[in-house]
Amino acid sequence: MTVSMPVLWAAIGVVAVVSFAIKGMGPAVFGGRELPGPARAVIAVLAPALLAGFVVVAVAGPGWSGLDPTLVAGLAAVVLLRLCRAPLPVALVGAVVVTAGLRML
Repeated sequence: MTVSMPVLWAAIGVVAVVSFAIKGMGPAVFGGRELPGPARAVIAVLAPALLAGFVVVAVAGPGWSGLDPTLVAGLAAVVLLRLCRAPLPVALVGAVVVTAGLRML
């Protein structure tokens, strides 16, 4: 199924407008007031939880059928390097080196 370019651009425009509207609702509704403590706590853990979900889906593949052990080793390397207090760029390069090294074997 193909989508024509005008329909595609219209969909992108609608998504952009809806996104801007949703982002603008917070300041418009709450103004200068502080969010309640429980709402701030949920917002604080929402981004890391979503990121973890995206990482799991990317590593495991669709339907959990494409699990790549080299990616798991790369993720383990980045976690280990971060636990050893390595800077994030160093940890990311380490993960790339581990993943590429295992794939070369």
